[in-house]
Amino acid sequence: MPLAPANQSQLIRSCQKDEYYQTYLRNNANEAFQTLAGSKRWLDWRKEIELLSDLAYYGLTTFSGYQTLGEEYVNIIQVDPSQHRIPSVVRRGLFVLCHAFLPYLLDKVLVCLENELEGGQEHHISIRRTQAASGPWSLESWLRRWMQKVVGLLSEPQRRAYLPAVFVLQQSLTLLHRLHVALFYISGSFYHLSKRTAGIRYVRVSGPRSDDGTIRGSYRLLGAVSFLQLLITACLQLNNFRQRQRARQEWKHYRNLSASPQHTQSSGSRASRCILCLEERRHSTSTPCGHLFCWECITEWCNTKAECPLCREKFQPHRLVYLRNHS
Repeated sequence: MPLAPANQSQLIRSCQKDEYYQTYLRNNANEAFQTLAGSKRWLDWRKEIELLSDLAYYGLTTFSGYQTLGEEYVNIIQVDPSQHRIPSVVRRGLFVLCHAFLPYLLDKVLVCLENELEGGQEHHISIRRTQAASGPWSLESWLRRWMQKVVGLLSEPQRRAYLPAVFVLQQSLTLLHRLHVALFYISGSFYHLSKRTAGIRYVRVSGPRSDDGTIRGSYRLLGAVSFLQLLITACLQLNNFRQRQRARQEWKHYRNLSASPQHTQSSGSRASRCILCLEERRHSTSTPCGHLFCWECITEWCNTKAECPLCREKFQPHRLVYLRNHS
């Protein structure tokens, strides 16, 4: 009996079942480690425990040449691109590394890089304390030391220029995952990026199903809708990123004007002015970010835009603070 390719619904149900057993294994491992080592050690090592749990699950199933519990649940088996042979050990090992270890490592690297680019002296002091508490031989401590050496070679303007790039990279990874899922709905293969990297496909053990064409057609429609939604989300995030960059440039321009010699001479008369009405502040009110405005001006501004007029930080109007006895 010829083996037919697995459809989208079978791959999704298999993945959901695997995630259920992975979560069960993670919870038991976390509970055992917390009982033996204490809550403080568990907080420092919980990510590594989850990584080891995932490696154990896929190491005992996929890497060893057996079906996972999810694959066994829906009667599907892994095959190489020829769809006639079981994937080789190299392909299975590549899948396990890309599926379990690579996301963990990428998350650690991006978080450490972002912290180093935007951190100051206080940040480095807190990092040294964390390193002393967690020990010098942990992966996170090693990554932080390596990031400190790399970022230390950059000047301050270069750090400010590279920080938005890290944010864009983080958002791009999320959009890439959503794009891959939309393509899976349309094509019906490679539900995970790791399986696409390793070239692992699926065939079902059971015979052909009469409703297979209907199932694939429904998922193609879902893929088209998901792709359209992804385009809209990407446009909105791009617009949001441009607004943030524009707000930063406006704030830098305002600081430069405030530091200019001409402004310094008249600082006594202009320090108490509201930048919205350009008059002396009446009933001074502070935003959560620390900027001062007239009570009437900032409340009227918040009726249309719930953000600071200077730095564009978002906040709710009820967080405004009316300053009594303040000039």
